[in-house]
Amino acid sequence: MKKKLEKERRKRKELEEENEDLKEQLAQLKSSAPVLGASDRTAEAGGVPSSKTYYRRNRTEGIKKPTGGQPGHKGHGRKKPVPNAPAIHIRSRICPHCHDSNITEAKSATQRRTVTDIPPPTHNVYEIIYHRYWCPTCKKLVRDVVPWMPPNQEFGPFIACWIAYHRILGLTIPKIRSSLYETYGIEISDDTVLKLEKWVAETLQNDYSDLKEEIAKADLLNADETKFRVGGENGWLWTFVNSLVSLYLVAPTRGHDIPVDVLDEFDGILGRDAWKPYDFVVCSGHQMDLLHVNRWLERAEIRHGVEPRTILTSRPMKLNRRGRPPEKFLSFADGVRAILKRAIEYGETEPSPPIKERKKIRKGFEDEMKALLEKDWKDKDAVRISKELRRRQNMLFTFVEVEGVPWHNNDAERAIRKGVLIRKISGGRRTWVGAEVFQILLSISETTKKKGDNFIQFVEKRFGMPSRTT
Repeated sequence: MKKKLEKERRKRKELEEENEDLKEQLAQLKSSAPVLGASDRTAEAGGVPSSKTYYRRNRTEGIKKPTGGQPGHKGHGRKKPVPNAPAIHIRSRICPHCHDSNITEAKSATQRRTVTDIPPPTHNVYEIIYHRYWCPTCKKLVRDVVPWMPPNQEFGPFIACWIAYHRILGLTIPKIRSSLYETYGIEISDDTVLKLEKWVAETLQNDYSDLKEEIAKADLLNADETKFRVGGENGWLWTFVNSLVSLYLVAPTRGHDIPVDVLDEFDGILGRDAWKPYDFVVCSGHQMDLLHVNRWLERAEIRHGVEPRTILTSRPMKLNRRGRPPEKFLSFADGVRAILKRAIEYGETEPSPPIKERKKIRKGFEDEMKALLEKDWKDKDAVRISKELRRRQNMLFTFVEVEGVPWHNNDAERAIRKGVLIRKISGGRRTWVGAEVFQILLSISETTKKKGDNFIQFVEKRFGMPSRTT
């Protein structure tokens, strides 16, 4: 009997361990991408990428805005272009309806329409003739150096600009080669494409360094990072942006060394997410993305069987499964959302209140949030989230005090999406030299776009190229 009892005890222990493992696997399965992606309301809250979402969520709640022009808004349309080519006259010899040839032109009854088109693509093949001179000092023949010509290449600077621009759009090298051949009849090798792209990046190196200095002098910045493979290994693409500058940096690490080095002399307000390396940046203040706070609450709501809600939502709680609602956690989540919602509404007040009032209101929101977080919460999710928020209390309401600071990190997340799209198409870069070329070209391209300039024309100016018509 003792042997049987011992055997049953061992068997029970094994079953209990197996039961715990199965519970963990079930929890992981419930929070996995396929399961969450099946629900349009839980996909975003669970951090599921858009590619795994089976159908899109209708984000508009309540009455939808009517389509078309809105009452009181000034109409907008594409400006009519000014013709820069000879007019094309369309004349008739017979009536297109009855085919009568006895027709006469009606004076002052012509109709006009403006058509924008591009000329048939072609390329120029020209010779570069170097005039050489005898130097009595050097005792040899010398010639001038042409900075706008690629070194040791049979292709000119305009092709280099075209290649660099399409690389930033995310086109792969085979597609660039195919496009050049199909459009212009130019055959080019993979190696030449990379050399011309690198030459453009080297020409823009000083402008890239100037962007770093401009970032350091900014009053407001937003930062974000994402994975970016280099040479088949994991790297990280960092972005630091404001309304006029976009700086990208590819690094082998996601640690605090990167933001600390880039923002060494920065003394403005840093908008960021909850990633801890940003805590090492010393500046005037930090503003944490409040959407990340709500994302913590949403993911906990999913585990509790509650349909996730936004910060500014007015929808009541909805339970997605049988059983009692988690009252303790809901009390915590509703309290956090209520404070954040009132703070956001105050920050969007027009006209902006005076600075003294804003400081006082910020202090009030911080004290209210502190009192909520220091309650004796029993729910494990409430304990975990309150612990994270207590560590970042000074980052939650900076936007209330400082005018112009957004309460979200959308600018940086939209900027980092450019790198994500290119990563999905090409898979990253093969070498770190290519990664440096990529960060320079993407930074200059996005910055020129923000300043209303044209990337290709900007590069042409840096080359000091002669006019295309000469």
